[in-house]
Amino acid sequence: MSPNHPSDAPSLSRRSLLAISAGLAAAPFLPVSVARAAGPSTGLAAGPASWSASGVDPTVFGSTLTGLPADPTTVVLGSPGFAAHGDGIGDDTAAVQAAVDEASRRGIANKLGDILGGARDFPHGDGGGVVLVPEGTYRLSAPINVWDSVRVVGYGARRPVFVLGAATPGYATGTPRDVFSFRRRPVGGPVTYANNDTFGSGLVNLDLVVEPGNPDTFAVRFAGAQLCILQDLDIHLGEGHTGIDHNANLIQRVRVFGGEIGFHAYAASAGWQTTVLDCRFEGQRGMNVRMFNDAKLVVVRSVFAGAPRAFESAVDQWQHLYIEDSHFQDVGDVAVVLNESSTIPGAADPLIRGSNQLTLLNCTASGFRDLLLLAQTGSRTRARSAPSRIRELTYGLRVERALTAREARRDGVHADVVGTAGTAWTKRILRTDVPALPAVRDWVNVADVAASLGRTIGTGDDDLAVFQAAVDRHDTVYVPIGQYLLSDTLRLRRTSNLIGLHPRQTWLRAVDAHPHFSDPDAPRALVQTPRGGRNIVVGLGLDTAEQTPGAANVLWQSGDGSYLADVTTQFIKWHPEEVSSGDPGYTYRGRHKYNVWVRGGGGTIANVWAAAGWADNGLLVERTDVPARVYEVSVEHHETREVVLRGVSGWRFLGLQTEDHLYGWRSQAVEVESSSDVLFANSVFFRVATVLGPHPYAVSVRDSSGIVLRGNRGYRNIAPEFTQWGAAVVDHDTGRTVPEIEFALIEIAG
Repeated sequence: MSPNHPSDAPSLSRRSLLAISAGLAAAPFLPVSVARAAGPSTGLAAGPASWSASGVDPTVFGSTLTGLPADPTTVVLGSPGFAAHGDGIGDDTAAVQAAVDEASRRGIANKLGDILGGARDFPHGDGGGVVLVPEGTYRLSAPINVWDSVRVVGYGARRPVFVLGAATPGYATGTPRDVFSFRRRPVGGPVTYANNDTFGSGLVNLDLVVEPGNPDTFAVRFAGAQLCILQDLDIHLGEGHTGIDHNANLIQRVRVFGGEIGFHAYAASAGWQTTVLDCRFEGQRGMNVRMFNDAKLVVVRSVFAGAPRAFESAVDQWQHLYIEDSHFQDVGDVAVVLNESSTIPGAADPLIRGSNQLTLLNCTASGFRDLLLLAQTGSRTRARSAPSRIRELTYGLRVERALTAREARRDGVHADVVGTAGTAWTKRILRTDVPALPAVRDWVNVADVAASLGRTIGTGDDDLAVFQAAVDRHDTVYVPIGQYLLSDTLRLRRTSNLIGLHPRQTWLRAVDAHPHFSDPDAPRALVQTPRGGRNIVVGLGLDTAEQTPGAANVLWQSGDGSYLADVTTQFIKWHPEEVSSGDPGYTYRGRHKYNVWVRGGGGTIANVWAAAGWADNGLLVERTDVPARVYEVSVEHHETREVVLRGVSGWRFLGLQTEDHLYGWRSQAVEVESSSDVLFANSVFFRVATVLGPHPYAVSVRDSSGIVLRGNRGYRNIAPEFTQWGAAVVDHDTGRTVPEIEFALIEIAG
């Protein structure tokens, strides 16, 4: 048994660890050469020879929460009852775990994050809460269990640093051992790693250093179903083994230095994608990223440097791998290693063979030339020169000029790689589209505004007047943990920012059955942004209650440079009248108009879960040519349509996931009408194993052009007659379809 919940921890011998450390110890893989550049081993500096110290990194990595937000429901490490040394010498393991335990207890008590409603042996509320960690250095000697929906968030001018001391007992036994473990804890046990019942957990704005003598360290064991994040972390592994093991939803502004493997990626819980955004993996001894069972990674604006290989797939596994606007530096052997599709077990089935997909788009490489290795054949795709610019490199089925008489198909490797890409080009593609949060000193707590008005909020009365006063008077409003009732639309100004720390613990909720939300022909949103605004709305839950037929959760009209992220709606599934309410997801029969409604807006949208199934659809985007980048958005459980685009141009969906449910067999994934220049990259349009009927297509297109789908997970081996779409795409005007549901590219010119 491993010291951290040994019943479910993998037991690896020293020999097994060494086999992993060598990469994939299978005969078909070719030997690797020594990386040309070594990364940092220990310490907080990246190292003078590293990419991050080269002066060309356009992303600023520093503390994103610069002060302590006043919030009585959070647990502050170092406060009474949770005293910590914070000096890097005294052992703070017990204090940190006690703070996480207390945050979970408070979440169980307040029931704000309740999804499962006590089913499946979970406590009401599923736990959940926030631990705030001040600047300092905290020595750990054993794993910290991050319970369901708890977030550990650092604050201060500098991020707090967690240190695993030199030669800590238990981290050199031949068995992997975590420093931070994402966990689920049902009543009566057993405690396991987080899974598809885990929502909203996170590590945010902190650093982790592994000192020498801890070779079996796995810094973070990550997992979860929705809204789970690793954000603003530096992980210095040194002699440790793996930086991030397993994966969940969003890994953002994370840097991993040293170790054997930077990121050991698996299929996330429920089979969703993981988006890796503005990250760095550098100086690993084996590989930057190892992929096991179809990790479905969406990688954007990230750097992979100083390792023998950047990405490598496990033997016999297919991958849906999408990499865009990223840079490879001084990779010793090859950027990407995949299995040759025809050698994957079951490859006689064209859907299994087609499930092995790669896209590299608008990337750069320097210090090496080999970009892709197909392991079993030894076939290599090589740039003519180094440095190089990878306009496009794909592996898998390409359907070009789709839905026309000139439709053409080709399979295999397609490469469009040109010579020299200078530093200026690399800096441009790595420039982030995510705006920085305002400094905490500029935040105004909405509870303080209430006090100045002689009011209290979050007590069950209408809080709209206080919230409207707050956003009218102040640019950045902080919303503490709680539930707040709104009887009408909260209207933001062009410069308004609305910030919470946890979307499943911080709710804006409609007053149920209020006349303002009663007319479906004149819908009103809980929160509305102005046209052209540069707004930031993060960390909030939006709930249109039960009987609000004219309600939308948000009307987003903000312009380029705006940011909607880490936001959820209430969780409820549409179901027919003959189905009794009461089970998780079927707790009431409701009426709503829209979930997330975009009209004339754009900007950056990330890590949003839209699952209010009684709305007409989950994401409606209409009448906009404002560019938008949409990362890791999940839209689920509506009756007939999940995502609808009408009159949309210049939108890019990266890692879009939809899901029907048992009674949702009529639900189409995406409807596109009168739109142009739209990308869907590495999508998962999911059909559950228990869905009661088939659907003829996933995506419908009408009167549209320049619609591009790059990578798609469509294969299901359970009840495929229902769980697999009849076709990937249909043109409603002509009736033409693209029947293949596994592909690297479908290009609809229009």
